Amino acid sequence: MKFYALYETAKASGQYVLGSSLIDADSTTAAVAIAAASAPAGCRTGVWPFRQVSGTPDAVAPTADEAGKQYDVLVQAGGASDVFKPDGQVFASVAADAAGMCLSLERFFGYRLGLIPQNAQPAAEPAATPASTDTPAATSDAADQKTS
Repeated sequence: MKFYALYETAKASGQYVLGSSLIDADSTTAAVAIAAASAPAGCRTGVWPFRQVSGTPDAVAPTADEAGKQYDVLVQAGGASDVFKPDGQVFASVAADAAGMCLSLERFFGYRLGLIPQNAQPAAEPAATPASTDTPAATSDAADQKTS
């Protein structure tokens, strides 16, 4: 299956924008993991299932790691220049991967649908580097001496 990453626009904003790299993954869970590797610090990551060919997608049985996973649905109701926002729907990968539901219902609703794992955690913040209070090491006399 093909996906694009959805990255939160700012920490805890609840609004998401499309990433630029196409992700090829066996499941929605795998796609989220790939997308999360490039997530901005402190921001959550989702995915937008992508199908280049129009029409209803084939049902794809969930992989072992995908089965039973639940996702909050993100919608881009205002068109391609709008951000994705949660709309209160929840899709689950039970009989088929939840990505297929997104693709099918996009045609029904007329706008894009994305997925973010329920209770998604933000990407790790970079570790703060403590200010150094050490004084520079004194050089030894031997190191300072030059031999001729």
